[in-house]
Amino acid sequence: MSELPLLNESEQRVLGVLIEKSLATPQYYPLTLNQVVTACNQKSNRDPLLSMMEDEVEGVLTTLANRGLATQVFASGSRTGKYRQELTSMLEMDGQSMAVLAEFLLRGAQTLGELRSRASRMKAIPDMNALKEVLDGMAQRNPPLARRLTPPGIQRGVRWGHLLQEAGNLELEVVPEQENVAAVVKPSSPVQMNRNTEARLEQLEQKIANLEDRLQVLEERQ
Repeated sequence: MSELPLLNESEQRVLGVLIEKSLATPQYYPLTLNQVVTACNQKSNRDPLLSMMEDEVEGVLTTLANRGLATQVFASGSRTGKYRQELTSMLEMDGQSMAVLAEFLLRGAQTLGELRSRASRMKAIPDMNALKEVLDGMAQRNPPLARRLTPPGIQRGVRWGHLLQEAGNLELEVVPEQENVAAVVKPSSPVQMNRNTEARLEQLEQKIANLEDRLQVLEERQ
């Protein structure tokens, strides 16, 4: 693909939902219009929280279909259409990259720890090295699909964002170098203590992701 499609906020949310559900709950995928609306407005795993109306979501799906990014399909004998996304097949993405992209579309720019714990609910990402390989692969594509937002040399709290949006929107997420001065100062505590702290942080993030998954299941049953 010579150029990436640029998506507005509503298009990002709808495509993110379709990618997410294709990985997290494939037994219910493709999705009906009502399922897409419910998933767009759910309270867990979303930032910002939206309140999209059915006609708005249907309009977004029509726009995405006209751009070749989504398809409406009909089961044999059914008069109700369901929707599936076509973006990740167009980009020839694997499961881990799809999960990371879904997180970007659903919650915007995130830290490495957030991305790993949250994307792993859709596709297992065993460790930070595996995540970095995924992100590096997305960044090295032509054209690139993701970008590091934290200045070089900073190792803690590193944030990444996706490039399926207007450049100006992503620039708002870039962390200025002067805000990271404290991060480059060597800590006075031992290295092992830092590693233990980071490990505990990863565990907490994973627990939060698990709780969010349970909340999502409860919401889908309502």
